Amino acid sequence: MAAVTHPAPPRRIRERALHQPRGWMLAGILVILMMAVLRLASAFFLPVFASALLALLLAPPVRWLSQRRVPAGLAAGLVVIAVVLVTTTVIISLARPAASWLARAPETLEQVQHRLQQIATPLHNLQRTAAKVQEVTSTPTPGDVRAKVEVAPPGVLSSVPGTTIGVLGAISSVIFLTFFLLAAGERFRQKLGDIMPERYRRETVDGLRDLQTQMSRYLSTSVLIHVSLGTATWAVLKVIGLPNPALWGALAAILNFIPYLGSLAMLAVIGVMSLATFDDTRHVLYAVGAFLVISVLEGNVITPLLLGHRLPLNAVAIFLGLLFWGWIWGITGAVLAVPLTVLIKVIADRVRPLAPLSVLLGN
Repeated sequence: MAAVTHPAPPRRIRERALHQPRGWMLAGILVILMMAVLRLASAFFLPVFASALLALLLAPPVRWLSQRRVPAGLAAGLVVIAVVLVTTTVIISLARPAASWLARAPETLEQVQHRLQQIATPLHNLQRTAAKVQEVTSTPTPGDVRAKVEVAPPGVLSSVPGTTIGVLGAISSVIFLTFFLLAAGERFRQKLGDIMPERYRRETVDGLRDLQTQMSRYLSTSVLIHVSLGTATWAVLKVIGLPNPALWGALAAILNFIPYLGSLAMLAVIGVMSLATFDDTRHVLYAVGAFLVISVLEGNVITPLLLGHRLPLNAVAIFLGLLFWGWIWGITGAVLAVPLTVLIKVIADRVRPLAPLSVLLGN
């Protein structure tokens, strides 16, 4: 005799209907609280996230040394010291041309303005005529002369010492935290597995190892692409004859971490410097056009070819990630936007409740 199924009581049906909206409301409240915490406690979370990404980037050389029987702490220390020495050397070599350029920035802008006025002669004549008309109509009468006293605001350099101390403190935190994460990488994964329930222990450890491997490959390839773009920019600008090509190549590599906006900003910088340097308009077009070709090749050919499925984000997700992390942490958040969004996507791929987020971010 077939079993008879009874429908659920109306009260239970109402409870099920109310449970799902409440769950979405709680999830929304949790997301808003997390955003507020990330923004308000940026001084704490920004070095932590930067150290985590840097540790994922440097994990392969540390693992390579560990496989050759180098202790984990010593391997992490050697890799971190090598990175610090290379970065310091690059900064010192670029400090002098950067300081020289900043000192001549007002003069450079005046030269650019003069060059633009020469290029746009009709507009310049119209502007000069309007200035004469304004001078005639605004001539003060003898009884209408008023004294104007302005209090100059404090200079930019007045806040440099405090800013420098804060930046050095954040950099020191990132360096030491990166070292600790690299030195305790395998043990840290094992501890996370130990605190999980026994049926999820093996899955957790394997998932963390896969996450580290995938993120390390993505970050290594991404950094290689950015450095290659900076090197190509340096070589092209050196051939064209733009002063300080190494400085602009390094700036191009850094700005390339910011999707879309970084390339536009670098294009504007090269255009300004070319206008201030070259009297021939053709050289300006050569410099701007060369960087535009390099940027287009990098974004549409090299990056898809090398990264492939390692960048599983769609264009909307990348742009929204740029807006979100830029709003949370400013220019530093914009630089870290793509790696952090990729990290969220990789985690969402492995956590079943986050499957809708993975689909939303996926390419």
